[in-house]
Amino acid sequence: MAETGAATASKRRALTGAVLLDLAVSPLFAWDVFTDSLGRDLGVSHALLAGVFSVGLAAFMLGVLAGGRAADAFPPRRLALIALGGTVLGLLGSAAASSAVVLFLTFGVLVGCSTGLGYATAVRVAGTVASGRGLALGLVVSAYAAGTAVLAPLASALLAAVGRSWTFVILAGALGVLLAVAAILVPGAAPTSRRQRDRSNRPTRPSGPVVALWLAFGLGSAPALAAFAQAGSLAGDVAVVTLAVVLLNLGYFAGRLIAGPLSDRIGRRAALHANSALLVLACIPLALGASGALALAALLLLGTQYGALSTLTPAATSDVVPGERFGTTYGLVFTSWGIAGLVAPVGAATLAPQLGYDGVFVAFLVVATGAWACVLAFTRLTRSRA
Repeated sequence: MAETGAATASKRRALTGAVLLDLAVSPLFAWDVFTDSLGRDLGVSHALLAGVFSVGLAAFMLGVLAGGRAADAFPPRRLALIALGGTVLGLLGSAAASSAVVLFLTFGVLVGCSTGLGYATAVRVAGTVASGRGLALGLVVSAYAAGTAVLAPLASALLAAVGRSWTFVILAGALGVLLAVAAILVPGAAPTSRRQRDRSNRPTRPSGPVVALWLAFGLGSAPALAAFAQAGSLAGDVAVVTLAVVLLNLGYFAGRLIAGPLSDRIGRRAALHANSALLVLACIPLALGASGALALAALLLLGTQYGALSTLTPAATSDVVPGERFGTTYGLVFTSWGIAGLVAPVGAATLAPQLGYDGVFVAFLVVATGAWACVLAFTRLTRSRA
């Protein structure tokens, strides 16, 4: 009993550290809060500053890809400290930046890569717990969304009170402290033995279920990623753009938090099918040109579906790969999100003048059907394995 109690306490400590780690590595998605101030200070356009965010997204994806592999081999504490150093240096560099080029390097590359490493480390800790994996992943990935929700208004208030440079300095200090506490709490030992590490580092071809998950994650994320970029246009009224964004983010947070424990109860495959049905249901009103309250309800559902998929994907990945390869495999699966994040918003904005946003979401209905087909393939492949 004493050993069981000690193991439970150790699990809770590690999970608390992972939650704090994901909470602290969320500044990337608060970028839009800084653009007005940076544009005035540096005399650059919003279009150029949007490029910093795009570079940050790409760097974040690469950070998760490399960080997932590193998390299979090195102690989470060491990786959390590296994420701390990179995030703090990137934010301090952004405080001192005198040109957009410096921002591309400090916020785009350094903050993007460091927070991607931190995210991969936190997900690896949660994704390899012995029991209640869905709940653990739900708590950890929802902390990332909560971090952005807290950071954005805080940064906005600081910008008004102390200006751009001091805002970045204060955020660097606050996030640095949070990351230091997270590093203390996450495990200090390597997650695998040397023999397991050598075996897990051998190149292996992705299995059928992993390929199906890669496709399902990318296709299933695309409609919501486009909606986050065009929320006001989809709502049909510029006056409700703020409400549209709030509903998307509310659904995003709720989906992340609820999907994990729900999938522990009903099974990962059933939860993925329910998520696919929710995606189709959310896209139908938008494809029919709905506006007003119906469009807002559809955006709430779309945010919920996207948030849930962000939890279900690492949980399903952990079910089909050995623990010593989870970080590496999830890093690969996560690249589909990065591709969708680069392609879907640009593709929707390009096609909308010709097709209208209802026409764009007719296309996204086809994408949603493809995502569900990939979930069906995942179900069939995992059943045959069982």
